[in-house]
Amino acid sequence: MIGVLVEEDKLGKRAVVILKGFPCSWGKCIFCPFIIEQSCRTSEIITTNSAVIKQAIEVVNRQQIDRVAVFNGSSFHELPFVSIDELTSVSEGRIFEIEERSEFVNRRSVVSLLKLLRPRKLIIRIGFENYYESVRNDYLRKGIPQSEILRIAELRRMLSEEGLPVELWTYVLFGMEGISEESVKYSVIKFKEILDGVIAVKYHRYLPNHPEESSVSKDLAEFLERECNLVDWGGEEWVFGGEEREGGEEKGSV
Repeated sequence: MIGVLVEEDKLGKRAVVILKGFPCSWGKCIFCPFIIEQSCRTSEIITTNSAVIKQAIEVVNRQQIDRVAVFNGSSFHELPFVSIDELTSVSEGRIFEIEERSEFVNRRSVVSLLKLLRPRKLIIRIGFENYYESVRNDYLRKGIPQSEILRIAELRRMLSEEGLPVELWTYVLFGMEGISEESVKYSVIKFKEILDGVIAVKYHRYLPNHPEESSVSKDLAEFLERECNLVDWGGEEWVFGGEEREGGEEKGSV
């Protein structure tokens, strides 16, 4: 799923830019499928991303899109710098969203991104997935201790007090065998208390060694839709070659 997709949902109309990245420096989460799209060849990553970013520039300018989300299957800081630098063409003056593992997020890195990308607002999404450390680390193998969640919460408070245009959001994973709906609800409630936003993500099993999916009750679905900034149910349809989707929205990849 390398390419550009335009979506309109609770967050408004936004361009979703999927780039090719290096393998995640952690790479131990039991559910992540992005290894399929990653590469160790710097030239391949740079060339692919340049084409995608060019397409993104055309899309956001043509459709006057004010919000852009960039994903690369690992942390934003693990992209080649040339790709990050090229993204300033779509980040400047817009709401700009990225994903990071928490160890890449500190005041110095945030300020550096603000200076380079010059967004109107920078939203950093962190994949904590669950507030319970036993679920997050023993089961999902995220490698993020509870102390790290508290550090990020304190960083968020400091950034807010400084008036910097930055928000720290997290993902909460649901619909996976072994993760109770009660822990999902509790995670949403706790993260809403200490961070700026919560996105609930429906788990999908992509590889044979991944955990099984589980059914989602109506009660949980309604709770998530009510309490979260966005519920990502998955299922986006992609078409190669930059074809137009019905209604003028763009979907495609290089």
